[in-house]
Amino acid sequence: MRDLAAELVLDAKAELAEGPVWHDDALWWVSINEGSLNRLDVGTGVNTSRTTGDFLGVAVPTVRDDWIIARRHEVARFDWDTGEIAPLATLPAPDARLRFNDGKCDPAGRFFVGTMHRDLVRGQAAFYRLEHRRLLPQFDGVSVSNGLDWSPDRARLFYTDTPTGRIDIFDYDVETGALQNRRPLVTIAAARGHPDGLCCDANENIWVALWGGGCVECFDGRTGKSLDRIPVPARQVSSCCFGGADFDRLFITTAWEGYGRRALDADPLAGGVFTLRPGVHGLPPSLAHI
Repeated sequence: MRDLAAELVLDAKAELAEGPVWHDDALWWVSINEGSLNRLDVGTGVNTSRTTGDFLGVAVPTVRDDWIIARRHEVARFDWDTGEIAPLATLPAPDARLRFNDGKCDPAGRFFVGTMHRDLVRGQAAFYRLEHRRLLPQFDGVSVSNGLDWSPDRARLFYTDTPTGRIDIFDYDVETGALQNRRPLVTIAAARGHPDGLCCDANENIWVALWGGGCVECFDGRTGKSLDRIPVPARQVSSCCFGGADFDRLFITTAWEGYGRRALDADPLAGGVFTLRPGVHGLPPSLAHI
């Protein structure tokens, strides 16, 4: 493993920072429990926040220069400039114990998003695709739907359901959005951390935030072999994405959720946003065509 270190770019002290995405020359990220979308100007260090009024699992940019957000039980449009929220779809059977969690757009601009049980009860959540203002279930039996991204050739989806400890692969039909042939790529021992958010680089390697592991680990997207492990100076590492002008910087979000504010004395940078240059390039995010 190389001697690389993640450097702090924003001491946000967010309870649960998540969902980083590089868009419009800035790093955007969500503070889930505060229900806010944030824009970080990495050059100046200025972070601007807009509330959405509820738990905010994920926000993705669109071709219309607004955002698709998934908050609690609802998928909606969000206008950053005005704060206007326009509902698009609601969970087919809203349950107070469930909420939306991570999501992303496929290379064709379709929006996929999963749910999680707020008490971490296993098997009660599901994974959905937004289609014509309807949330279509793709599969159920999910516990904590988390990281996802597509291979550079658009033929495979990488996906994590955190309590399983696995990164799974689906064969993907970008023409139809169909998922097939789910199988495990990597199984991570709990002692190393729990797989959370992830992103794929241009070489088809997977960078995975390990919740409780204090690191981001890189795996070969074809073989599952561990290629690199980057320490992060915060224990609860939640997600990562590539960004910067050349998409050669890895940005990492963290949290203090799960062990409380008092633990900030021992983990003072928890809830911060970090970055490093890992020596590889990522790909621009897919915008929502909605």
